[in-house]
Amino acid sequence: MKTIVTLTMNPALNMFLEVPRVVAGRKLRCETPVYGAGGGGISVSRAIRRLGGTSTAIFPAGGATGDLLIDLLRRETIPVNAVHVTEPTRQDVSVLERATGNDFRFFVPGPDLAANEWEQCLRAVRSLDPVPDIVVASGTLPPCVPVDFYGRVAAIARDIGFKLIVDTSGEPLRYAAAEGTYLLKPNVAEVALITGGAISQTIIEAAARAIVATFRAHAVVISAGPAGAMLVDGRGLRRIAAPVVPVASKAGAGDSMVAGIAVALARGWDLDNAVEFGVAAGSAAVMATGHQLCRREDAEMLFERMRGDSPAVPDANLTAAVTL
Repeated sequence: MKTIVTLTMNPALNMFLEVPRVVAGRKLRCETPVYGAGGGGISVSRAIRRLGGTSTAIFPAGGATGDLLIDLLRRETIPVNAVHVTEPTRQDVSVLERATGNDFRFFVPGPDLAANEWEQCLRAVRSLDPVPDIVVASGTLPPCVPVDFYGRVAAIARDIGFKLIVDTSGEPLRYAAAEGTYLLKPNVAEVALITGGAISQTIIEAAARAIVATFRAHAVVISAGPAGAMLVDGRGLRRIAAPVVPVASKAGAGDSMVAGIAVALARGWDLDNAVEFGVAAGSAAVMATGHQLCRREDAEMLFERMRGDSPAVPDANLTAAVTL
């Protein structure tokens, strides 16, 4: 199996709480907190493990929260390459209101990384020996990290020869569309943000085609929740329908989808099958209760069902031009 590395620039120690009901202005007595490792590529590494693969997680870690994050990953037998930084790793909070089933999620920006700290993360990728086959760079960027950071990772991929998968949003997504990127994985809303806010099917499809045509990525996979995904590469555009599944939670679907794509590519599958397996893994994640990621048995069952339904359908070429 080919080797996978994940890169997470804004990792998080997730704290999960439960209360009977959320009431403003009152002390809310919580159950004992449960902690989990999260943030972009770390969640992808955890999903890769659940799908039967393995990956090394690179990320900056600081303070007691960073130490606990490292410990949690090691408990899951995920190899860690932590870059130690001065400010503490962020801590996000999710509160489940048992009376309604509502999930309140609170996210903080993350630590200010000094230039030498985020540059060390780039050096950690460049110095990997042996060179990995696949690097997944995923998640937001913390304050003080340049918006073109993922573009710099793409330059490393071009120079030393690994397949780079990027899953991010906003301006970092725009800069991630660069020579050296193998696959971009935005969702529909993320594409719309960098095309002026429009959510026209024609504009979104043409934007993906423009990225591929100008060699800013080998392929673009746009996820669309229950509608599945759209794959665009040099062969054109294909749609992958998502299987219909019972929805228990939407948490972790995107990270599980990326993990499924990475694991399938590491197994030597072609891109179409890899994206189909990614859609299956994302669908498996929404079947899981609470804040769980996908389960391997669910992902493999859904993938076999999808193969029987022949979901990849070529589309006619579109002529609309979009600059992204």
